[in-house]
Amino acid sequence: MNSFLILFFSLTLISSCKRNNSSKTDILAPELIFKQHKNLKLGFTTQLFAEVAPVSLVSSKQFVDYAASSGFTWLELRDPDAILTMEECKAIADYAKEKGVEVAYAIQKGLLDADFWITFEKGIKKAAFFHGPKTFRALAGGEEFNTDTTKTGWDAAEMSQIVKYADSAALIAQKNGLQFVIENGTEPLYGKEAKYFGFADIIDRTREEVGWQFDTANPFSVSRVHSSSDTVMAFMLKHINKLSYIHLKSAQKGMPQRVLTNNPIAFEEVFQALAKHKILYVAIELQAVDDEDQAYENLERSVGFLREKYLN
Repeated sequence: MNSFLILFFSLTLISSCKRNNSSKTDILAPELIFKQHKNLKLGFTTQLFAEVAPVSLVSSKQFVDYAASSGFTWLELRDPDAILTMEECKAIADYAKEKGVEVAYAIQKGLLDADFWITFEKGIKKAAFFHGPKTFRALAGGEEFNTDTTKTGWDAAEMSQIVKYADSAALIAQKNGLQFVIENGTEPLYGKEAKYFGFADIIDRTREEVGWQFDTANPFSVSRVHSSSDTVMAFMLKHINKLSYIHLKSAQKGMPQRVLTNNPIAFEEVFQALAKHKILYVAIELQAVDDEDQAYENLERSVGFLREKYLN
């Protein structure tokens, strides 16, 4: 084997170790800092790897290692069904704190899902272990949209139940030292009079303890009723006092993207608003893929996109 091939395979091995065994090295990348908004903290959601890495103690520690070795400040740990045990969450939380990585805990249930409360009750105590945003995140809309592909928004009875559940969840979260937040998703941002209700109706009708997590691409892609960029930005600014953190994601031609790119609402406008109101946490979220190397490449390409305009 000539010297070129030896060098090639050595570099390949080093790259692989960075992702899978970064806890074994003290080499850390410089922290990813926003040029104009240095108080913002950049992280990612583990949802990026949902297709390739089952939720576990091992995979969660690997994500912490990757965050620490790549300059990320924090991550959103997605445990859709709250399957991690109390002991595992405590171990992950301690490990992340040791590595200097903040963690926010998230389930993947809508407020009307039949198993929402079961999952909520399993997850709420676990979420309290983590150092960071101190949020407990769920979805606004859930299975009701999956089972009815023609459903646009919520009816009056559903809206009444959603408000009741969100209020209750927020008060329980508060007692556990957490902020309950819901993400805008399949539902429309705004309702249509006498026809259906939307995400804004939840925010307007719930108590002040209910917070939200903004996804920058969902109103233009995932939502059954797409909104204009001006409408979405106006909504964000109007309700920014209840906003806890964002998923930074891109939409193009009505589809969520696998890498960050230009988005209907300008990211700089979003960053300015977050920084001004001291909402610190920004998590990259991308369309999940079924190849681990590709998932990491997509995340790294997205960081590259941010470096061109926003990061030091």
